[in-house]
Amino acid sequence: MISEISFIGVGAVKSGSSWMASLLQQHPEVCMSSRKEIAFFNACNFDGTKNVSSSYGQEYYLKFWPKTEKVKGEVSPQYLFDVESPRRIKEAFPNVHILIMLRDPRQVVYSHYLYEQSFNRSIDSSLPFLEALRKHPYLLESACFSGQLERYFSIFDKDKIHIYFLDEVLKTQHEFSKQLYTDINLRDVNFNPDYASVNESKQVNFNIIDSLIRIPSLAKQKIERSFLSVMLEKVKRSKLFIRIVKWRNNMLDRNVKRLKKPKMTLEEKSYLDAYFKNEIQNLECLLDVDLSRWQAVD
Repeated sequence: MISEISFIGVGAVKSGSSWMASLLQQHPEVCMSSRKEIAFFNACNFDGTKNVSSSYGQEYYLKFWPKTEKVKGEVSPQYLFDVESPRRIKEAFPNVHILIMLRDPRQVVYSHYLYEQSFNRSIDSSLPFLEALRKHPYLLESACFSGQLERYFSIFDKDKIHIYFLDEVLKTQHEFSKQLYTDINLRDVNFNPDYASVNESKQVNFNIIDSLIRIPSLAKQKIERSFLSVMLEKVKRSKLFIRIVKWRNNMLDRNVKRLKKPKMTLEEKSYLDAYFKNEIQNLECLLDVDLSRWQAVD
């Protein structure tokens, strides 16, 4: 049992978790993981494929932090969606604080679709929104928060679970950062971070640079399907490989521009309204909060 990690942000996807991570990283008492979204505790990825790194062991996981007396933590949105993550986190860090940022699920799904299509390139760029929902059901499933939260409530004490709502905290940013720092037991809860780091929707800027950056990923996929896969698994656990991935992620972050979101059609809005009507009501009952603002038509 290891007790070095004090907090873990588990999501939700496309709900401001990167912004929350930025507020945490800026605090002088905090040491965030060197890799954004380690995605270690999730057994599966959003698309249902196996997350190989989840089998690497805690020694691999702890390589993402230096030796320090600071408060350590990380944020990976995959953890809220994945079925196995709550149990695995609890077994590794029984006293860890769980941080959860939620957002209107309709906005989550649409943002997730645009991100996968324009940045990750995992969804065909010509695939319309409603067709993408049918072909990639994880887009809708990733925003069904009530069932995801119930998994955490069944495993963690409620005083260890801290839930925030993006639309509310953006209106009261200083109050939010103070609450966030209080929840993870920092001394200076009045520290003022830079709040301007909200993670906008983004897309790849230069296709040539993007292609070069993605070569290591393509090579890795080919090796994973060959007789060299066993050797690759050992390499992926090394500090050198971790540095290469960090470099690639940094280059990707620099090689993006803000995505101008196309507006949803009335048909698309109506579909999401109907799909999430009961889900939002279930979430209200589970958390004993009023989410009627999410039920309103945009």
